Amino acid sequence: MNTGELVDCPFCGFTDHDHYFLLQHVETVHPEGGRPSPFAAREDLAHRVEPPAEETEGASDISSEYIECQCGEFCLFTEFESHLDMHYAEGMGVDETSKTQANVAAPGSTLDPGKAPSPQMDFPSPTSLHIVPSGPSRPIPTRSVVDRSHCSTGRKSGNAVRDFIDALCHSTSPPSRKSSQATCNRFPRRLGRAELGPHAHEEQMPDWLRKELEIGAKVKVTNQITPDGRLLRIENVANEVRGVISVIAQLCEQDPAVSRAYLCHSDVMHVVKLAKEGGFCGYRNIQMMISYIQDARSEGHRHFQGRLPSIIQIQDMIESAWDRGFNSLGRIETGGIRGTRKYIGTPEAQALLQNLGIGCSADAFNEGQELPTHERLLEAVERYFLASCPSPTSSHKVFRTSLPPIYFQHPGHSMTIVGFERRNNGSCNLLVLDPMFKPSPGVSRFIGVQFRTAAPEKLLKAYRRGSSYLRKYSTFEILKLASRAPERAGWRGL
Repeated sequence: MNTGELVDCPFCGFTDHDHYFLLQHVETVHPEGGRPSPFAAREDLAHRVEPPAEETEGASDISSEYIECQCGEFCLFTEFESHLDMHYAEGMGVDETSKTQANVAAPGSTLDPGKAPSPQMDFPSPTSLHIVPSGPSRPIPTRSVVDRSHCSTGRKSGNAVRDFIDALCHSTSPPSRKSSQATCNRFPRRLGRAELGPHAHEEQMPDWLRKELEIGAKVKVTNQITPDGRLLRIENVANEVRGVISVIAQLCEQDPAVSRAYLCHSDVMHVVKLAKEGGFCGYRNIQMMISYIQDARSEGHRHFQGRLPSIIQIQDMIESAWDRGFNSLGRIETGGIRGTRKYIGTPEAQALLQNLGIGCSADAFNEGQELPTHERLLEAVERYFLASCPSPTSSHKVFRTSLPPIYFQHPGHSMTIVGFERRNNGSCNLLVLDPMFKPSPGVSRFIGVQFRTAAPEKLLKAYRRGSSYLRKYSTFEILKLASRAPERAGWRGL
């Protein structure tokens, strides 16, 4: 809350217009009993990424600030706690789920022997995760709101630090959230950091990063003898993991709290970011969509022969789509994306597909209707999967369809929806592949095998996005590929 007048710290010479930051200063620099507050960031761990000068004027909304994680990703301030949670799930090992049993998949396994899962990349573990300073600035908290359970209701504690924090807690509201979507009815304008990320005004990405993206992830070639005696050459790309959806299906089946679950085409690959590449999640989700197009040999598959197109190639494809008039306002809004690290979203993915003659449809979910936005999103995704499945009276618990995945966008991040889950208590989850995070060691071990685990909910944590996550956002967008008619799309129970 910016009051317009300077407020002094009673313990040192620090001053600030913002009560919220002053509270963080007191929690960090003058902690009660000399112990740092768990709700305040240490100066050596987190820094604000300062926006360009033209964007700072009149800006007081911390929800549009970015924090750089050691994994190379810039996260919105409001996203950072969830980001750390996912890193923890990413590091979940088999030993943490206890009493697991795995058997080699039977000949009827859904995994094609010619499509072996890829070796995993080397990512930072959760224990080594920290915030990389991005420049000289004041620290910000690692939580989006300050925990006020320790604040009193007016009684003096006898501790000067505690009493000052109490006073600020009761006079300060947490920062408001500002939508990252451009208002649809305005004249097209150049978007800023809130929509395009911390590199919104970048002309060209660093040379080292461009070279990394051009080279791509490591490729390991192995030879395998098929049952009929043929020699099969298999290419494993380090950041492309096949078989994750089959693992998710088994985990949902084994979780007693799950009532029904629906999964898309099982050969959709989980494509994850390269180490230190930054915010190319939109491109990685496009690659996941293309992996479905390739393996299902659906409409447009002839455009994608061989390996998945690189990020540089996808940028060229989007620019070509703009040249031909598909969602061409995107060029005005972004200033062009070729060779940059600017974020892309649903309009760019849609333009790419339409330019190639691939049928798709986009839906937006905004505030202003009777049901909360996230509930309408959940209902729409459930309907999508139900259209290809039998009556809810079926005895099956997990339904594996041949439907395409769904491109999923909310402010600041995008993922790929690969399923939907309804739980015994009536709550629902989206099942997603998040390009920010690689499969955990526990999940990787089960790729290509039939298994039993005592704690499926722990391994599913990284793939679930429920109401507690979704209600933080007021807008969502999804992009669906045109699928075959429901009666031909096919399904089978697990």
